[in-house]
Amino acid sequence: MSSIQTIIFDFGGVLLNLKQENNWRIEDFFPLFDLQKLNHLKEENFFDDFEKGKFSAEEFLSKLKSITINSDIKNETIIKAWNNILLDIPAHRVSIIQQLKTKYKLILLSNTNSIHTQKFTEDMLENFGEDILHKYFNTVYYSQEIGYRKPEKEIYNFVMEQQQLNPKNILFLDDKSENLEIPKALGWQTQQVNFNKLSIVDVQHLLN
Repeated sequence: MSSIQTIIFDFGGVLLNLKQENNWRIEDFFPLFDLQKLNHLKEENFFDDFEKGKFSAEEFLSKLKSITINSDIKNETIIKAWNNILLDIPAHRVSIIQQLKTKYKLILLSNTNSIHTQKFTEDMLENFGEDILHKYFNTVYYSQEIGYRKPEKEIYNFVMEQQQLNPKNILFLDDKSENLEIPKALGWQTQQVNFNKLSIVDVQHLLN
């Protein structure tokens, strides 16, 4: 891996701890909605389209309110349930980024949405006193801002073109194997990280 010049990080499940998705759905999100209608929205790519910035947070919430079990539900209740998947960024992961930044160009590439972005940005300001992502990463790419999401080929080509990167000089870290397949085919070096388990051991070979 000596040819690496740029490291591209996924965010959720890698730097940011997340609640297990199935647990979050069952415990936090699903109980609010008519499940048949919720599943219909999923089949229509409603949630993927929100991550691609195709409509606003207000439109997202309005659509979800229309399929809730309780017609008097407040936006704040939906937002809280939606954000309950987001946990914390451990301090030791910030240290990892600080160390890697001394040797590599760092890029963040995250499938996310405007409601989650607002929440984890607020959490960073509260816990670290600053937006550590924009401080330590050369560039931060959120799917809802660029109109593509992983694992679409377009999102990886977009980053390469924007950053003028040689694929063989890229290492991409993600916790989902399906997000690594296309980058690998494009010539990127890839490393799958265990969900919520990133530690200095995983990147020690990059610091030696």
